[in-house]
Amino acid sequence: MPTPHDLLPDTLPTLPKRPLAAHKGSFGHVYVLGGGPEMGGALSLAALAAYRAGAGLVTGIGHPDARAYLAALLPEATWMDWPPRFANRLSGHAVLALGPGLGQGLAAHDLVREAATLPQRQIWDADALNILARFGPGILLGQAERIFTPHPGEAARLLHSDTSAIQADRVASIAQLVARYGGVWVLKGEGTLVGDGKFLGRCPWGNPGMATGGSGDVLTGLIAGLWAQGLTAIEAASLGVCIHARAGDLAAAELGEASLLARDLITQIPKILQNWRQH
Repeated sequence: MPTPHDLLPDTLPTLPKRPLAAHKGSFGHVYVLGGGPEMGGALSLAALAAYRAGAGLVTGIGHPDARAYLAALLPEATWMDWPPRFANRLSGHAVLALGPGLGQGLAAHDLVREAATLPQRQIWDADALNILARFGPGILLGQAERIFTPHPGEAARLLHSDTSAIQADRVASIAQLVARYGGVWVLKGEGTLVGDGKFLGRCPWGNPGMATGGSGDVLTGLIAGLWAQGLTAIEAASLGVCIHARAGDLAAAELGEASLLARDLITQIPKILQNWRQH
């Protein structure tokens, strides 16, 4: 793994200008698989972040009990109850974000194992990562491009290690994750790292106020929304991490770190997207 370099605005990609003849299908379709019983908020935050990032269509896939959360927060989104199978349910160019509020019950295990066989682009987060840690890389049967977004505790479970060891050498840890599972990895925390074995970037922004429930769900949806619009996996992960961190810094400056909520990050996304090169 190379030495990490700081991810700065001048080195990061930008989204292409939208053509005048564009339609909602021009900007990708994000599906968020999560929303187990009593955890519909996580799915809803990820879906809202995907829309704010610019995705043309967003669909939540969750337990029926979670539908009300999405309807209340994001009436623009569509909904699917957890399907018995995914076959022929997702568009070919979709981005599937797995994990926000998914839970770790039997249904969640079955859904993740099937999703791992699909060809669509995938972002793995939260409980999807915990289920992956339980089964190991052998379930990743499909040829899909994948982005994984663990915090140090999830990374430790994925490597059968402990959090202190992950934090003691974060560069070595992300290298081990790439070697074991493939794909693009986002190792969250202070100085979030983004790497794929050849590229390694470090986010220089962010603050402790972002250590609040739902912040990771916002990041998952944000990356998914950017990826759906045509960026590569490493570009979407790098840009998403930095927009997320900048959003946290702007929100903390207005509200204070102690009062920051995950939804406050989403509020800042449009401003950052409009003025990114000025940061």
